[in-house]
This record gives sequence, C-alpha cells and structure tokens, in this order.
Amino acid sequence: MDTIEHDSLLEEIGKQKWFHRIEIVPGVFTPGTEDTPRKAKLLKLPADLTGKRVLDVGAYDGFFSFEAERRGASHVLAYDHLRPEFTGFATAKRLLNSKVEHRFGSVYDLSPAKVGEFDLVLFLGVIYHLRHPLLALERLRSVCRGEMYLESHVTQLQTSPELKELLRNVPVAVFHPGAELNNDPTNWWSPTPFCLEQMIRSHGFEPTVIAEWDSRIAFRCEKTHDPLPFYVWDQ
Repeated sequence: MDTIEHDSLLEEIGKQKWFHRIEIVPGVFTPGTEDTPRKAKLLKLPADLTGKRVLDVGAYDGFFSFEAERRGASHVLAYDHLRPEFTGFATAKRLLNSKVEHRFGSVYDLSPAKVGEFDLVLFLGVIYHLRHPLLALERLRSVCRGEMYLESHVTQLQTSPELKELLRNVPVAVFHPGAELNNDPTNWWSPTPFCLEQMIRSHGFEPTVIAEWDSRIAFRCEKTHDPLPFYVWDQ
C-alpha cells in the first residue's frame, strides 16, 4: 500500500467512532476501545468454519462477523438493534469488501421463520444488557442447530468469604435498575457464573467454560437436550 492509499484509509477510519479493533489491512486497525483480537483468542472460536452458517447477535461494528467470514463461513448474519450506519459496521464492510449480511432487529424477535437456522451462534457481551435474558435464550435456541458461544459480564460477589462460599452454588443475579454497573443504564444484570451457567442449561444447552478474565466469563454451549418446560397457569 502506497502512502496516499494508507493516508486515505486512515482518514476513512477516522470518520467513525469504533468499539471493535478490526484489522482492515495488515497492520492497520480501527481504534476500538475493546481489544477484540485478544477477546477472540480467549474465546477459542473454531479456526475452520468452512461451510457453516453463523449468526452474530449484537454484532455492533462486526469484528466477530467478519472474523467468521474470514474463517470460511458460507453465510454470516450480523444481527443488531442498531442500524449499520450508526456503528462502524457499514464502513468496515465496505473497506473489507465483505459479503456479511446485516439485519436490524431485536433478539426477542429471532425465529427460524425470520432468519433461518445456524450452525454457530455468537452471543458475546449482550445478555447482561437485556431486560429479559431468559426470553433471549429461548429465541436463540430456536435458531441454533449446533452450538452457541456466550460471553458476559458476571458478578464475583464482593462479600465476606463465608457468604461467598455459601452462595457459590446458588444461582444469584444482581439487578441494576439504574447505572450502577459501569455507569451504564443499559446494564441490567450481573449473574454469578453459576447462575449464568444454570440459565444456559435450562434452555437446552450444555455449557462449558472456555475462559474467565476480569469480570467476564465465556461459555461454549452445545445444544444437547430439551429446555425446561414453560408452565402456563389457568386464569
């Protein structure tokens, strides 16, 4: 790449505010605040996705969508409640000459009829932002025919060692009605790792911990069994 092309690329990248660090050309990254390349290594996503259909829910700037495409996925759907022009997705897609599809919508609206089914579902850094996390897991299961990678903030229960040990195997979640978590009013829940594991398992997935770092945890979730039944009481 000559100097003019390099400067033009940097100018184009500089027009956008970025959350993800995406390598546009070798050595040139978008200046995202999240170190997504490091996160990708921690998640241990499959190196070869040849022929796979991948759904990236909460794709935002699209790092993981474009990474799935790079790893050979036959079709990648980036799904987000923000339109692509309000994030860096549209810019990154153009600069990468990507074929990743983007759809605007809510996780609560996912269904096989609307988006089809996918071999791999990515649900990274989203669930603790949701007012209805169990409904989201129900919808995700309906479109997943293989496995899901789920990553989230979790609470480590900063309390006495005795109480922490007592609650170790109790599924507890802290509710944040305001901006108590990271001064962000879109953060609603801080489940314990055990609570999140049980939420996932109750929806027909067998979760395996991939990595834990800072206040984060990541699970590989294999679709293995029926979800717990939903009871409807007579009115």
